[in-house]
Amino acid sequence: MEDRLTLRAAYLYYRSELTQAQVAAKLGVSRVKVGRLLASAERRGIVHIDIRHPLSRLTDAEVALEQRFGLREAVVVASAAEHGDESELRTFAVASAGAFYLASLELTGGSIAVGWGTTMHAVSEVLADRWARDVQVFQLNGAIPVSGYANSAGEMMTRFAQRGHGRAHILQVPAIVDSAEVRVALETDRSVRAALEGAARAPIAMFSLGRLTRESVLVSSGYIQSSGIDALQAEGAMGDVISRFIGADGEVVDALLDARTMGVDLATLRERERSIGIAAGAAKASAARAAIAGGYVDTVIVDDSLADELLRG
Repeated sequence: MEDRLTLRAAYLYYRSELTQAQVAAKLGVSRVKVGRLLASAERRGIVHIDIRHPLSRLTDAEVALEQRFGLREAVVVASAAEHGDESELRTFAVASAGAFYLASLELTGGSIAVGWGTTMHAVSEVLADRWARDVQVFQLNGAIPVSGYANSAGEMMTRFAQRGHGRAHILQVPAIVDSAEVRVALETDRSVRAALEGAARAPIAMFSLGRLTRESVLVSSGYIQSSGIDALQAEGAMGDVISRFIGADGEVVDALLDARTMGVDLATLRERERSIGIAAGAAKASAARAAIAGGYVDTVIVDDSLADELLRG
């Protein structure tokens, strides 16, 4: 009986577009009961809510960014965020734009290398089925967390590959290890070496631009202590690209830390057919400028607030 009532409430509310009060009157239950039925329908998978960003692109800002920074291409999307604390809405906007951009490349039988993090995880969630065909997805940087970071790289990589009807080549190593000797030893493993070589050869790379903050995924994953962020700031770090911390000129700021970092070398990003940096929020401006200065990106996908900040500087 409860299942039938849940289904009827969901149909009347979502398909017949009645208000909750109207549904309550029609079913002879309270409005509070209707709210609970609708919540149950969503929780149990009876109703699937799929929000798709309208992708309102800002052409003037795109052209201005391309000319100012010598970029191959810039994608600027209006996020609809009105307050500085609406970071999730900004991330959703650029993730949608990133997923749409990847689909527009029409990859068939090709390969792509991707970084991991909050924004790239969001991209994987909104990718359309068949965004690519027979695609080989490689991982740019290590990701096995020291502590429990929820947005696992393995889950993200699998989603990229499944929706692209291809194969994921997961780099099963931490982002940062204890010593350079450990990194070298891990790189001699056949499966690790194959994954790194594939990531280095992939003609297309997409990765997020990381802000230097104590809320960084590298901190939440347990790779770097909060005090380590302070030390990197003192050394002039502006942000990270595939777990490697760079200064305003794009150069690595801590050679010893970099020697312990698992993944492809930053220099390989300059050799791609397309190297795509994706980020949201004005606070990412320093990281974006540093990545551009280093030549690690030739294409950016950003929201309106970040574009404005980049053009303002």
